[in-house]
Amino acid sequence: MKVHLTTFNAKYIHTSMALRWLYVVNKDRFDLSFSEYTIKESVSVVADNILEGGYDVVGISVSIWNVKQSRELAKILKEQNPDIIIITGGPEVSYEPQFFINNWDVDYVVSGEGEFVLGQLLDALQKGNNLNIDSVSSKYNISYKTAQADITELIKFPSPYRLEFDNNERRNRITYFETSRGCPYFCQYCLSSLEKGVRYFPGEYIVENLKYLIDSDVKQIKFLDRTFNLNKKHTMTVFDFLIENHRPGLNCQFEIYADLLNDETIEYLNSKVPKNYFRFEIGIQSTHEPTNVAVKRNQNFSLLSSNIEKIMKGDVIDLHLDLIAGLPFETFDRFRKSFNDVFRLRAKEVQLGFLKLLRGTNLRRDALIYGYKFYNEAPYEIISGNDISEVELERIRDVEEALDKFWNSGRFASTMNFLFEGPYFDKYFDFFDEMGHYYKVKNLPRMGYQLEDLFNYLDQFLKSKGIDACDFLREDYYSNFKIRPTGYWSDDISKAERKKLLYTIGQDKDFLSKHNLTRKIIEKQTAINPLKDGGYLLTIFFGNKKQELVYF
Repeated sequence: MKVHLTTFNAKYIHTSMALRWLYVVNKDRFDLSFSEYTIKESVSVVADNILEGGYDVVGISVSIWNVKQSRELAKILKEQNPDIIIITGGPEVSYEPQFFINNWDVDYVVSGEGEFVLGQLLDALQKGNNLNIDSVSSKYNISYKTAQADITELIKFPSPYRLEFDNNERRNRITYFETSRGCPYFCQYCLSSLEKGVRYFPGEYIVENLKYLIDSDVKQIKFLDRTFNLNKKHTMTVFDFLIENHRPGLNCQFEIYADLLNDETIEYLNSKVPKNYFRFEIGIQSTHEPTNVAVKRNQNFSLLSSNIEKIMKGDVIDLHLDLIAGLPFETFDRFRKSFNDVFRLRAKEVQLGFLKLLRGTNLRRDALIYGYKFYNEAPYEIISGNDISEVELERIRDVEEALDKFWNSGRFASTMNFLFEGPYFDKYFDFFDEMGHYYKVKNLPRMGYQLEDLFNYLDQFLKSKGIDACDFLREDYYSNFKIRPTGYWSDDISKAERKKLLYTIGQDKDFLSKHNLTRKIIEKQTAINPLKDGGYLLTIFFGNKKQELVYF
């Protein structure tokens, strides 16, 4: 019996930890292989690839981002080979197995952590035994039990982090790593709230595998733990090991519950962690206490924000803060306050997401209570609710787009600092709201634009508000390049005039000698912009360094 496992990742750089665990636990008992694709690939081509393998059983890992592709793949496989057995697993199908058995072209649904359950199912299929297995659903039996794998047994198998399969591409992809499973919290919109307890991998197992990865050419390790810093001793074991074994070029990402940090830990991190080595993702979601109570999210925003500010003062750890629009009891104006509360911290990234009513979550079950209308297809985003209208949510989506372009991109650091310390001080939401509205009114392209276009759009918007940010925009634009750009953020002088001016300056021997320059540097490595009070600003590109000179 030939078995193949597969999934569709959101991007090529992503990898499936689930497939790797399923593979290492079951590969020695069955004729088993696995493959990964991306959601942009042709499902029919993927199906052809799998059918060519002549597999008897195909397992598909289904998550919220690949629901459409997974369903289509199962349908095509069954149409082309009605005898093929299709098993689905993953977070999307685990909590409503009957829906998928009744509506998809699949034979079995595995709920929960399937490493050992898959083996039981394959063994039964191979031997023709009774298929009444806990956490396995079929059209003859629906199981609502969600499997939890025994970690003490998991670690007896070959490491999923050391597969030869990954050696050639590890440096080009994200390596996902788990030191624990489960979540202690009960956020009603999150599937993790349905799991019971937190289970840890042994420290020795963790450090041995981390050492292997650090000694390889991996560039990014993303820890999958829902709350990495829940257990201080466990957390510090990993932090200590990573710091002692720091390798330049490696970045590690963690989901952190900032309320649990204390001054001792923060001081340790700020003094020991090499810059750009750690990145913390911190879910805040809302600063409205009635909202947090409704979704059972325990949070002390005063403590949380104080801890974040202390981390940011250390200037060694990048922070990514999350917000969710559309939560219960949070109106448009109250969400504006949550946004400003969080943005005021000035983290490197602020992710603005929208409430999704995931299958199996309590908030989906209580959708009618909060008047939620939501899309029936994944990712199940809400359309409106008792506290927020469809129009208001669309407006926030425009805010999200402006936020990503002009803040999260990191391309406008000087301009943003100027705006938020001046004209838009403490009016952060208003800026992104107005910028989003400007995009819509002017019908500006949201895709297919050049970098200089973004600078021009922002410049024109600010000028419409009577704000002159020319110097900051120019500084930001040139900071995006190591060599002189072929385009210019501003068309204040024509291309011909620019070329003529650079030629003229290149002939000025006194100027060249004074600044230790050559004609070639001026003509090939220098950008020129007119100054308001006369003369020209020369920006000379020397790789990562830039030199600015004024020429009259």
